Amino acid sequence: MRLSAPVLVLLSLLVLTACATSEPSTIASTREPASATITPTPSPSPLAVATVPRATSAPTIAPMLTPTPTVAPTPIPIYHGPPYTVAIEAGHGGPHWWGTAGYDADGNHLAEKDLALDTALRLGGLLREAGFETVLIRDGDFTLTPFDGVNYRPSMIAETQARVEIANARRADILVSIHFNGAYSALHGTETYYNPDRLFGAESYALAWFVQAEVLSALGGLGHDVNDRGVRNDAEVGGDPNNAHSYLLGTNDGFRPSLMPGIISEALFLSNPDDAARIAEEETRQRLAEAYRDGIAAYFAWLSPRIPPATLTPAPTLTPTPVATLTPTPPRQCCTFSLW
Repeated sequence: MRLSAPVLVLLSLLVLTACATSEPSTIASTREPASATITPTPSPSPLAVATVPRATSAPTIAPMLTPTPTVAPTPIPIYHGPPYTVAIEAGHGGPHWWGTAGYDADGNHLAEKDLALDTALRLGGLLREAGFETVLIRDGDFTLTPFDGVNYRPSMIAETQARVEIANARRADILVSIHFNGAYSALHGTETYYNPDRLFGAESYALAWFVQAEVLSALGGLGHDVNDRGVRNDAEVGGDPNNAHSYLLGTNDGFRPSLMPGIISEALFLSNPDDAARIAEEETRQRLAEAYRDGIAAYFAWLSPRIPPATLTPAPTLTPTPVATLTPTPPRQCCTFSLW
């Protein structure tokens, strides 16, 4: 029987459908079963990113501060009554800061640091006997700071600063520095230095003038050939090349200055043979100490009349209490006599 074309197509579809439902797939039968637990491959962690909060308003800008100017240190009040405090600084000291040197008549070596200390100790005793209070910045052969002779200038500045700090801390009324001079051998005489450019420059000058006059008088009394080299500006002593004055009496950069009138006394030249021979004598150093005492006493006698009188707070004016006005009582008639 010959089948028509539509019938053949229908039969073909039926056969294909039966095959698909009766035979398993060969691909499915050969695939390995998957593991029950699958460990996923970890994803790389993202880089941590700082969270920046979004500004909700314009940022506040702190105002620029004007640096506070350096305030000049306040000088110690010097106009007051006794007792007065005198800071005595014996120049140099210790194993590495000898100062100038010389020789006595017998050729013995003389060191400025030793002779200055001897004179300072004598002066301290004399002042205390006279009723002054004293501050001996050094009373032995030492320095207050490690002194390196190789690094001389930094060591000198640090040591001078330490000495000034003591005078300031003790609130001394004056600072007297005792030295003996050094230069070429022909130079001799007496000098006293002060700083004219401080607030108390006039007082420093007065102190220098009185001390210079007393030292010259003492040396003349000993029969010494007196050479008055005068009261001089301490700029000649030599401080910082960028500043005008000595470290002890000046206001050099990076240095906390002394806060009271002060002087540097160079009574004689240790480098001059005649002056050195005189300094070597104990009598000379004693007379110099007495001259310093007398000059200091004269300075405070000069200062005393200039002390302003104490300001008294006037007593408050009292309002007078009004007196009660009394109404006079009329006189009482004593008696009425009647003959009746």
